[in-house]
Amino acid sequence: MSLQPCRTPTLVTLLVVMPVALLAWLGSHLLRDAARATEQAREAILNERLHVAAHQLVDDLRQLTDDLDGLGQAAGAAELSPSEALAKHPWVAELWSADSSGPIQPEMGPKRFQPNVEAMAAVRSAALWKQLEAVGLMAGLPSSATDQPFIPLGEVSEGPLSSPISVWQTAVKQSRYHLGHEETGAAPAFLSGWHNSDGDFIYWRLLGERLLCARLDSTAVRQALFARLPIPGLQNYPGQMTLATVTGSPLHRWGQARAGSDGHSVASLRCFVPLSQWQLAYTPASEEFPKPYLAPILLGVGSGCLLVVALAWTFFRENAREIRVAQQRVSFVNQISHELKTPLTNIRLYAEMASSRMEHSGDSISRRHLGVVETEVARLDRLIQNVLNYSRQQRDKLTVQPRPISLDHVVQRAVNHWRLLLERKGFGVRTRLVGPSEMKADPDAIEQILGNLISNVEKYAGYGKYIHVATEQDLDKQVARIIVEDRGPGIPQSKRRLVFEPFERLRSDLNEGVTGTGIGLTISRELAELHGGRLDLCPNYREGARFIVTLPFEPPPPVKR
Repeated sequence: MSLQPCRTPTLVTLLVVMPVALLAWLGSHLLRDAARATEQAREAILNERLHVAAHQLVDDLRQLTDDLDGLGQAAGAAELSPSEALAKHPWVAELWSADSSGPIQPEMGPKRFQPNVEAMAAVRSAALWKQLEAVGLMAGLPSSATDQPFIPLGEVSEGPLSSPISVWQTAVKQSRYHLGHEETGAAPAFLSGWHNSDGDFIYWRLLGERLLCARLDSTAVRQALFARLPIPGLQNYPGQMTLATVTGSPLHRWGQARAGSDGHSVASLRCFVPLSQWQLAYTPASEEFPKPYLAPILLGVGSGCLLVVALAWTFFRENAREIRVAQQRVSFVNQISHELKTPLTNIRLYAEMASSRMEHSGDSISRRHLGVVETEVARLDRLIQNVLNYSRQQRDKLTVQPRPISLDHVVQRAVNHWRLLLERKGFGVRTRLVGPSEMKADPDAIEQILGNLISNVEKYAGYGKYIHVATEQDLDKQVARIIVEDRGPGIPQSKRRLVFEPFERLRSDLNEGVTGTGIGLTISRELAELHGGRLDLCPNYREGARFIVTLPFEPPPPVKR
């Protein structure tokens, strides 16, 4: 028996290349997964910080809107009109009203500064009326699925987009939203909102057919919004948070700005309506987020690869030693078996001749003694044949010669060879032969299979004193079965696969006095498989051991091995 050269690359692949490749793949997967998990955690944290700041800005603007909506709504003797109440607000720089036809009615004179040319009251009022009428706000607030405090109505561009004040957008305050993000009760008596650019804020209120507009001091508005940034509990960002216009003009920044936070931002978020012309960006500090730890992963994968190589080297060394020992054992036994064949043939021949003479002379005692000699010669011949077949199997030369036979006749003949020996030892021999009358099989191979199975019963199941040999046929599956069962100690569950391995024996020679080569079941299974069948140990039989040989009626064509 030798390790074929063509099997060595397969073993190297299975024992070394594949485990090392698997470990390498696992290591790279862990590295990618660690990097991805770290990146996802960082993105989640940064997005949360940006959303918190964006919500803070828009909620503060909503609070300012609620405060302006409340002006002129107080009941009592000293109640002021909305125009009079807004005029008293310190941030209002210009106040006017307009109707859909377009005429402007100043409600108060300029207070702190004159409006820009692009922000003249007539232009802004016309743009507002156009957007309000386009979305049908005269009939009420349109439905919206957004959870933000304001609903965008649209944008108006009046010049190059690079100009900070060239894009104006209009937003209306949601009626059923407050700072707790829960629905309020009844809707307000009027609609209000903002008409603004990234640097100018116009508060508007729709009162029937009249539009009331108040242009606020943008510096005061921005200072009020920035005063609460960052919110309590988030003041100590290691990096730097920046608020700027979408055109890049800086507005505000906060954070500790540690080392590494002076580079490009890694996360940004456009603010919510009506501050969507502002953008938040965050640049983390270099030590703010942990890096994936590569050293433990690389150390683990490297150690695993070294362990695999060491185990493979140990396996190949031990396997080579065992193969050399097995080769020597098989070679020795094979040579001895060939040498024993010739004298054994002569012993059998002369024993048969002597038995024939004793039969004619009537000497029953001598004839019985010669019967024992013939039985033991048959046993020795079977053992030698097992060894020779095993040797042929290792050289891939074991074959069978199927021909038409009567299965029951072959089985009965094999049982009769053993009947005298078994009955002398007290065994009850039972047979039930209902196999097919004709099938194709190698009768010598079947007798050898049965001889090995019956020999095991005689050696290992002596105290049960029972053996049952049966045949049956399955016409649906076109197979025949040979069943050999005993009432001995059985085979432990953990040993059931080992019994078919060469040189594996379940009883110790020293303890049990059992002799044999340990290859009988191996050869029997191989012979069954060469017929296209199989040899199985029944797992459900509990009274001893039951072996089942399954053979097809018509064996498959022989395969070149």
